[in-house]
Amino acid sequence: MNHLPADMPEAALRYIDALPLGRYVGFPMTPLDATGVPAWKVGLFLDAAHGLPGAMPSGYGYGTTDGQAIIGALAEIAEMICPTLRLRDEPHRLASYDALVREFGRGGVADPLALGLPAGSPVDRATTLAWTRAVRARTGEPVWVPLDVAACDFFELPDNYQPFTTLITNGLGAGPDVDWAVGHGLLECLQRDGNGLVFRALDRGVAIDLAGADVGPEARALLERLDALGITVLPKFATDEFGLTNLYVVGYDRDAPRVPIMLSACGEACDPDPRRALHKALLEFCSARVRKTYGHGPLAEALAVAPPGYVDDFVRTALPSLELEESRALRAMMDWTDMGAEELKRALAGSVFSVGSHRPFSSLPGADLPASPAPSDTRSRGRLARERLEAEGFDVLYVDCSPRDGSIGVVKVIVPGLEVETMSYYRIGERNTRKLLLADSPLIVFGEPGETRRPVRLSPEAFERLAPLTGGRQPLFDTAAADRIVGPLYPLYREPEAHHVAFRLQQRAAAATPGT
Repeated sequence: MNHLPADMPEAALRYIDALPLGRYVGFPMTPLDATGVPAWKVGLFLDAAHGLPGAMPSGYGYGTTDGQAIIGALAEIAEMICPTLRLRDEPHRLASYDALVREFGRGGVADPLALGLPAGSPVDRATTLAWTRAVRARTGEPVWVPLDVAACDFFELPDNYQPFTTLITNGLGAGPDVDWAVGHGLLECLQRDGNGLVFRALDRGVAIDLAGADVGPEARALLERLDALGITVLPKFATDEFGLTNLYVVGYDRDAPRVPIMLSACGEACDPDPRRALHKALLEFCSARVRKTYGHGPLAEALAVAPPGYVDDFVRTALPSLELEESRALRAMMDWTDMGAEELKRALAGSVFSVGSHRPFSSLPGADLPASPAPSDTRSRGRLARERLEAEGFDVLYVDCSPRDGSIGVVKVIVPGLEVETMSYYRIGERNTRKLLLADSPLIVFGEPGETRRPVRLSPEAFERLAPLTGGRQPLFDTAAADRIVGPLYPLYREPEAHHVAFRLQQRAAAATPGT
C-alpha cells in the first residue's frame, strides 16, 4: 500500500481485507482548497485484471477526519468492484415479466413498468429481459429484477445484451454488513428521488433560512469557516416527504474561485435528523470542490496532490473505458473547461444560485426535537426510512453484491416507484409525471407522440391513478424541452471519469500540432 497511513481505522482495514488483491494508492486532496475538510482519493490497481479490461476501482471519501475520509473512499471502491465480481457469476434468467409472474407470482417479480423506463421505451411486460435475484428487505424473500437496473457495469450483463437504460450506480451502499449497506443505499435512493426535479437546472430557489436556528455545533462551525473564507453557502430545500429532511448545499466564492469548476460543487443529504442532513451536505459540498478540481480541473491540480506517476498510471489502466465514455457528458465538461469563472458563474446564476423563497430550518422534520433524536447509525436510520416508505406502499429491494464470505456488506438498493435520471436519461414513470403535472411543467405534454414527444411508460394501474390529472390522456415527455432546460448544465447531471477531459484535450492539442 502506497501513501496510506499506517494507523488506518479498523473499518478501513476490513475493506482492504475483503477487496481483491492489488496495489493501493491513497492521498489527501484536502490541500486543493482552503476549507480544511478532509478529502481523500484512493485507487486500487488490481493484481489481476479479473477479465475486466479498463477496470480501475477508485473512490473519493470525505469526513471530519482523515480516517473517515479513507473509509469513505474504500467503501466507494467496494461499491465499484464488488457488484461486478458478484453479479457476473450469478445465474440470470432471460424471460419476460409476464412469464416470470406465471412461475413466481406478482410478488416475486419487479414490474419493469414501475422502474422508471425511458420515455418512449418499447419495453413492456411481454418484453424478454435479463433478470437476477434481489431480496425484499422487509421479509428476506427473493424477487426477480431486471439486470438493466441491477447492474452497474457492462461486465455484469450477458453477452450482447442491450439494457433498456444507461446503467447507473444510484442505490449502491457499502458497510460492515448488509443491513448497514442497505441503509446507505436506501438513503441515497431517497435523496435522488426527492431532489431530482427541484435542483440543478430545475432549481426552485428555495433557500433554507438558518438565522438563529439550532443547526448543531459541527454545522455551525463549518458555516462560519466557509463564510470567513469568502464562500457564500446556499443550503436549499428539496422535500420533506416521508418525514425526512431532503436538502442540498451549493455556493460560490464571493471573489473568483481558485479553479472555476469549484463553482459547480453540490452536497446532498436525506436524513431523519435535519442537523445531520445539513452537516453531511456541507461536508459533501466542501469535498465536491476538491473532487471536481482534482478530476476535471487543470491537470496540474491533480499532479500537485497525487503521488508521482499515479495520474499517468490511472489513465493508462482506465484507457479501454475511455471508448465507452458517455459522449454528451464528456463534450459538455470540455465546454466548461473553456469557460472562465465569471462565465461559469453566470451560467449557474439563474438556477443553481437562484433564491426565490425561504424555508425556515426550524420547520424541517425533527428540527424542534433535541439534537440527534433519530437513530445515529446507518442501519437504524435506513430501517426507519424503509418503514416510512413501506407505510406509503413502496417495496424496498436490494441486490446482494457482497463478497461471498460476508466480510463486508455491499448492495444495490432498488425501490420500484422511486425515480431518478429524468432530466439526463429521460427516465420517468408515474411518480415524476405526477410531480410535473402538479407543477404545470412544460415537460409533460399531450397529443401526438413524436421523436421528442415520447410516451411515458406506465402500467395500466398507474395510468388509471393519473387519470384525474391527465383526463385519461397519454402523457408525453418532451425531451426537446428537457434538453433546452438542461442546456449547458449537463455536467451537473453526469460527469466523465476523472482526467478523461484532460486526456481528450491533450489528444486534441496533439492533433492540432503539426508534426505530432
